[in-house]
Amino acid sequence: MPNRPVNDKQRKVLEWLSTGGSVDPPEPEMKLSAAALKTRGLVKVRRPGGVWTAELTDAGRHYIEHGAYPPTPELAPRPRDARTDKEPKQTASRRSLGNSVQASSPETDQSETASSDAAEAGPEVPLAQVVRRPHQAVKEVRDRPGRLPKFARRRCVLILQSLVSEALARGWKVTPVAGEVHRDYWGGRSVRYEKQSLLLIDAGHAPVGLVFDEVTKRQPHVDSKEDAARRARGLYVSAPTYDYTGTGQLRLHLTEHDRKMRNNFTDTATSRVEDKIDAVLDLIEAATQQAIRWEEERRRREEEEAARRREAQRIAELRHEYGQWERAFTEGCCGLARAPATLRVCRVGRAGGP
Repeated sequence: MPNRPVNDKQRKVLEWLSTGGSVDPPEPEMKLSAAALKTRGLVKVRRPGGVWTAELTDAGRHYIEHGAYPPTPELAPRPRDARTDKEPKQTASRRSLGNSVQASSPETDQSETASSDAAEAGPEVPLAQVVRRPHQAVKEVRDRPGRLPKFARRRCVLILQSLVSEALARGWKVTPVAGEVHRDYWGGRSVRYEKQSLLLIDAGHAPVGLVFDEVTKRQPHVDSKEDAARRARGLYVSAPTYDYTGTGQLRLHLTEHDRKMRNNFTDTATSRVEDKIDAVLDLIEAATQQAIRWEEERRRREEEEAARRREAQRIAELRHEYGQWERAFTEGCCGLARAPATLRVCRVGRAGGP
């Protein structure tokens, strides 16, 4: 069991589990930290019925109580090399590596991000190797791969198959994006799609689409031989300022309302798009949680607005009643002032006596 220090995000997951939490962590990034803790033997992560659950192991409870890993039995020292009277090269390198790990400060380890947790833990959802009996959404993309990057069409179909299979296992909804066949006299047969997304995955309240493309590199335009010959003869050549060439890197975009979101996943020198299926699923689930929060906020604002209107109506009714009383009182006072003087004297005499 690796005895690496636990950073702040991972400690937050341990404290959440120690208080009784097991399902639906308050932050989606906590799932990545839990996966990193799983590799250290502190947490167990399962998906019974497609529901993500986590729980502490005995080592995790020991870490919560004592702030350190459980003690491990010491191993017998390896024999030295008799010819050189030195430790073997492999043992020495391991010892130097252990010293470098012990010399690192806890502050440095605590500054790890969720991406490092994901790289340490590895993908929980493996990439599908074959596509058997695919969902209609995957079948639509596989049978008409024209919207996929040509150099990575098989990879894209396998990634979609893995995402759709895991989404269905979690009870989510998968909606295919089917194309309509159009025929005309000049263009012949063509397929048109209403949406840019290849398919839609909905965790409950927010459908999220998926789009693949190739990362391009911008570089100054270079004329072809024909264009260069035309320029040499002094003829006009219509050419762009820059050329965009493919780099062979696959990129996955998430879309919402058929518009690309800020989140995208790209091939790098250390990881590929298929290694980030867990992060894609977490973002799809986070979109639903965000939609739920927005809906609750909208209902709260509507209730506050309705309460404000009721209070304004009540105050208006009170002002109307007070206005009626004030007018009646004013009219009575004015009528008494216009009464004949004799009537007023009689009234005064009756009130004061003979």
